[in-house]
Amino acid sequence: MSSSEQPSRQDARVSTGVPGLDSVLGGGLVASGVYIVVGEPGAGKTLFANQLCYHQGRAGARCLYVTLLAESHARMLANMRDMAFFDSALLPEGVYYVSGFRMLEEQGLPGLLELLRREVRNHNASILVLDGLVQAQEAAGSSRDFKKFIHELQVAAGLARFTALMLTSANGPAVHPEYTMVDGILELRERTLGVRSWRELQVRKFRGSATLQGVHTFRISSEGLEVFPRLESRVSRQPPPDPGALRVHFGVPSLDALFPEGLAAGSTSLLLGPPGAGKTMLGCSFLYEGLKQGESCLLMGFYEPPNRLLGKVASAGIDLSSASHNGQLGILWQPPAECVLDILAEQLVSEVRRRKVKRVFVDGLSAIQQSSPDPMRMNSFFAALTQALRETGTTTLFGMETPRLFGPVLDVPMEVGPSAVAENLFFLRHVELEGRLRRLLSIFKMRDTHYDPTLREFVITSQGIEVLPPFNIAVDTLLTGLARHPGTGHY
Repeated sequence: MSSSEQPSRQDARVSTGVPGLDSVLGGGLVASGVYIVVGEPGAGKTLFANQLCYHQGRAGARCLYVTLLAESHARMLANMRDMAFFDSALLPEGVYYVSGFRMLEEQGLPGLLELLRREVRNHNASILVLDGLVQAQEAAGSSRDFKKFIHELQVAAGLARFTALMLTSANGPAVHPEYTMVDGILELRERTLGVRSWRELQVRKFRGSATLQGVHTFRISSEGLEVFPRLESRVSRQPPPDPGALRVHFGVPSLDALFPEGLAAGSTSLLLGPPGAGKTMLGCSFLYEGLKQGESCLLMGFYEPPNRLLGKVASAGIDLSSASHNGQLGILWQPPAECVLDILAEQLVSEVRRRKVKRVFVDGLSAIQQSSPDPMRMNSFFAALTQALRETGTTTLFGMETPRLFGPVLDVPMEVGPSAVAENLFFLRHVELEGRLRRLLSIFKMRDTHYDPTLREFVITSQGIEVLPPFNIAVDTLLTGLARHPGTGHY
C-alpha cells in the first residue's frame, strides 16, 4: 500500500535534516525507534548519521555518537569540517563522540550495552548513533546473544526516550534475521553502469507509517546528503485542476489559425522532429506569447547555452532576453551529461511552483531520456512528470528529437509513452522538394480541439515564423522527407 493510500499515524517524528528523506519516510524517523542503516563502505552512512546529529543539535537536542573500530574521531571531524551542516560550536554539548571499542573488547555486548545506557543518561541524549554494528555482531557469542542485544537496546530506547541509529556494512546477507527486530532498515548503495555511477536509497522496512516505495536517488555534495524521491512514487493520484475554458496560443498567427480554439491551458504538447527542424524556435515563440500576456514562463534546456539560445531566437524576432533579465522568464540549463531523472524532475517542478509558472518549454526531452540508466522507466517517468506539471496548472511543451533526418521510417522515441500522455502532438520534418530543403509541419493529434490536418511548409525569417498555405500542387510522400509528384516519380 502506498503512502497516498494509507492513513498516517500521528507518532512523534525526528527530522533527519536530509532534504527529501523525511518525505520518503512519511515525516521522519519515529521517535524512540531503533533503526539500522546498511551500506557498503563509502555509501554515505557515517555522513548521513552526522548530518542528522548536527541538524538535531541545532534544534536543541543532544546527540551521542558511539564508534566501534571506525575511523578516529579526529579524522571524522576533519573530513566534515567543510560540510555545510557541520558546526563546531555544537561540540561537545550538542554532539558528543565516544569510542565503545575497548568496552566491547573487554566486556562484550553486555558491557557495550551498559556503556550506551550510561552515556545516554549522563548526556541526556535523545539521539544515539552506534557506528560499526558489524563489530558488535562479530563479538556476539551467538545469534541469540545478538538478538538479545538489539532487544535490550529497543527497551532502553523506549524507557529513556531516545532514537537509535545503528550503522553497518553490507557484508554477508543484505538483511540478517536479527534485523527484523528493529523498527526500520534504510539501505544506501552506489550503482555502476559502464563508467557511470549514481547513489540510491531504499527503505527496506519501516514501522509507524507508510513510506514512499521503491528506489530513490541521492547525492552527496558539500551540503551533505540530499535525497530525490522517485517521482512516480509521490505524484498525486487525483485528477489535476480543471482549467475550464482557458486556452493558450503560440503567438504565430498563421500557426494559431490551424487550431483557432487554441491549446487547452494545463495541457501537455509534444514537438517531434529531427535536429534543425524548428522545435526550439516554435517552443520559444510559445514562451514569448506567454510573456506578452504577462505570464511567468520557464525554459529548460540542455544543448544550447542560454546566451547562444537567446541570441539565436532574437534573430527571428523573438526577444526573450529582457524577460530573462527581469525575472519573468526563468532558464534552467545544464549539459546533457550524466543527469539523473529525479534530480531533473525536482529542479523543474520546484522551479515551476516557486515562480508560479504558467508556461514551460522543455527543449530536449531526448536528453532527459538519455539520463536514465533504465530505458524501461522512461514511459512511467514521463507520465508522472506531466501529471506533476498539470497539478500546477502549467501548460507544457516538450521538444523531442527523432533520430532520422530523411527516409520512409518515422521513428517516435520511447515507443508510445509520450504520444499517449501528451494531449497534443506536432510533427516537424525536413522535406526535399524541387531541389530545395524545406521545413514541414503537421498536427498528428489535438484533444478536444478542431484542427487543420493539412501538411504545411513553414519558414523562419528575421520577422519570425510563418506557416505557409497548403501546397498548391499534388505531392506525395511528404512525411518521408522525400516528396514526389504523383505519377511522375520526380522529386
